[in-house]
Amino acid sequence: MNDHPEVASSEPRPGRSPALVVWAMMAAGAVLMVLAAVGVAAVVLGDRPSEYRVVIPAGTGRQIDAGQPVELIPTDLRLKVGTTFVVRNDDDRTHEVGPFAVRAGEELVHRFDRAGVYQGACTVHPGGQVTITVT
Repeated sequence: MNDHPEVASSEPRPGRSPALVVWAMMAAGAVLMVLAAVGVAAVVLGDRPSEYRVVIPAGTGRQIDAGQPVELIPTDLRLKVGTTFVVRNDDDRTHEVGPFAVRAGEELVHRFDRAGVYQGACTVHPGGQVTITVT
């Protein structure tokens, strides 16, 4: 039986340099900080709602009048429930994007809260129609 309790000592143990121990502790701390940062980023990014943004540039109406193809949105757009659909109209006339009309100089912000199929005319696509499918 050992009658002498272990006493903490600043003396290095054989085979372990103090510098190596300090380096290992710093490395472990750095790894923990990186893992914590990644975890926080995952929570923040995971909770951030998605957004689909369309910008109708100035002069789009003149392009259409001149017969130039304008394709600012796909014919079949697929979004997830919870996505915010944003259309900013920088042109000098109203444009239709599916079931939405966006007046000149205005911005439409619509959050899709439930699944569905939304169809309508589209003045910013050569086909003249758009289908927005929300799943």
